[in-house]
Amino acid sequence: MTSRAMPFVRRTRKRIFPVFWLDMGIRILLGLVFAFAAGAYFRNAFLHLQHAGGARSPLMQAAEGFSILSVGLYTFMIACLYALRLRAVNKFAGLVPAITALGGGFLVCGLLFLPPRTDLPLALSLTGTSLVFVGNIFAVRALGYLGRSFSILPEGRKLVTTGPYRRVRHPLYVAEAISTLGVTISFLSPPAVALVAAQLLLQLGRVHYEEKVLRATFPAYAKYSRRTARLIPGLY
Repeated sequence: MTSRAMPFVRRTRKRIFPVFWLDMGIRILLGLVFAFAAGAYFRNAFLHLQHAGGARSPLMQAAEGFSILSVGLYTFMIACLYALRLRAVNKFAGLVPAITALGGGFLVCGLLFLPPRTDLPLALSLTGTSLVFVGNIFAVRALGYLGRSFSILPEGRKLVTTGPYRRVRHPLYVAEAISTLGVTISFLSPPAVALVAAQLLLQLGRVHYEEKVLRATFPAYAKYSRRTARLIPGLY
């Protein structure tokens, strides 16, 4: 541990063997989960595009197909990076940081248990699907630069400062927020707004824990953080 206030766990030589097998198990399990999810998204996107000339608006059907395809690309990339990612050098120990990270990343999936809106104006529906598409394409780009340093939990692997990370420290979370906003429009209701608000708060907590790990792991992070925005240049 670094201190009582910052319970980091650094990898040591004595723990390499058990940590290796634990890491491999997590890679395989989560890699398969995300790969299966990506396959489902690709199939759903193909069906939407195949029936774009049906009874529904062809434009809306095609837009939904491309937005689902973008989610599939993002999910597939996560599956690949889980198989290739570097071993963590340092991580934030404890249940609260883990729950915060998982909630910030996946609480939005709770929208799937709510009824989607079928009475929205075409312009609003197109706006929602467009945000999903744009957000996921930006997320894929951010993942391309993050590469093998990708992690869901607050862990330190390698400091990335190129591409979108040159100006923003967490561009992937910005992209996810854009996509989440688009999904929220499709399920627009007070419960949906409350769920997404909770997810965004957890995501801010995730940023807090992640930055603590990175600051403690990489000496250059302090200088990097002084010349970059956390999420939105000029605002935050």
